[in-house]
Amino acid sequence: MSHYKSNIRDIEFNLFEVFGRDQVLGTGPFAEVDTDTARSILAEVDRLAREDLAASFEDADRNPPVFDPKTNTAPVSEAFKKSYHAWMDAEYWRLSTFAELGGTPAPSSINWAMGELVLGANPAIWMYGAGPMFAGVLHRNGNERDRKIAQLVVDQG
Repeated sequence: MSHYKSNIRDIEFNLFEVFGRDQVLGTGPFAEVDTDTARSILAEVDRLAREDLAASFEDADRNPPVFDPKTNTAPVSEAFKKSYHAWMDAEYWRLSTFAELGGTPAPSSINWAMGELVLGANPAIWMYGAGPMFAGVLHRNGNERDRKIAQLVVDQG
């Protein structure tokens, strides 16, 4: 059992009872993410956070990467790699990635909720997994060459 106990009930209360996200889900730019889909996503991200992402938190926290100037590397633990790959392979990061880069637009509040779960379980995974979000900035603000690089970042995870 890991250190992490999620607050999924509080998150769902805020999203659906306080902020009424069910009013915008499944409509307009968020047509692909309806209320049932959002609830399913949150349930799975909650499970992933509690079981797979939190599993490496203690080891990664106690044994942080150390830069090796001879090899120009800062290796992370195998446990962290496993958690990171579980997050990236699930592809929930696509909900915060622009459609033109292969994302599925979701309201920022859904991305906040996912962030809340991942950050609680293992904050480093959220940061390491931010490449596609950073690619979105490059895509929106860059030139044609930059947009190609942004697409590569998203395609390669």
